Amino acid sequence: MPSLFSIRFTSLALSFLLLTGCAEFNTTGNENPNPHNDAHAQSDFDELLAFAANMSGMPANSRTDACHTLLKQQKDAPGIGVQLHLLVGRLLSDACGDIPKILTAITALPPGSLPEERMQQLVAVHTEALKRLQSVSKKAGMLERKKKSLLESKETNRSKKDEARLLREKLEALRSMEKHLDESGDAN
Repeated sequence: MPSLFSIRFTSLALSFLLLTGCAEFNTTGNENPNPHNDAHAQSDFDELLAFAANMSGMPANSRTDACHTLLKQQKDAPGIGVQLHLLVGRLLSDACGDIPKILTAITALPPGSLPEERMQQLVAVHTEALKRLQSVSKKAGMLERKKKSLLESKETNRSKKDEARLLREKLEALRSMEKHLDESGDAN
């Protein structure tokens, strides 16, 4: 008997697929003349919040698929709605694009493109969260480079110490042989 989680996940996945897959479906067989019929092309606050909630309940691979779909939609028919979905999605998956590109696109939105105050607040919060995420990522990258540099430095020091130890051993061996030769020369 399927678990409640698997039933919810399946229904969530099917709902998402229906939203993304049926958005471009046209019963006349012609290409969709209005790309804004897409579920993500025009969003309001409630739809964007529902998208975020649905995406947060998805497993990582489904989030990646959702992000790839959004990136394809952004490429095919760029628009504010898709960009807002990428903004929200990027907090939940790295697959939703590069943070600097998303932030640039969001800050380039024309004034008045987000007339609803709740949407402006949501975008402001997500923008600041992405800026913070970007800052943390940069710091983590710098720490990783420092760690790598330190490890390389330690390895170089270890190598130099090993080389110095070998040279000391050789020098001691030479001194021992010299002393042995001196002793055997004195005996003659």
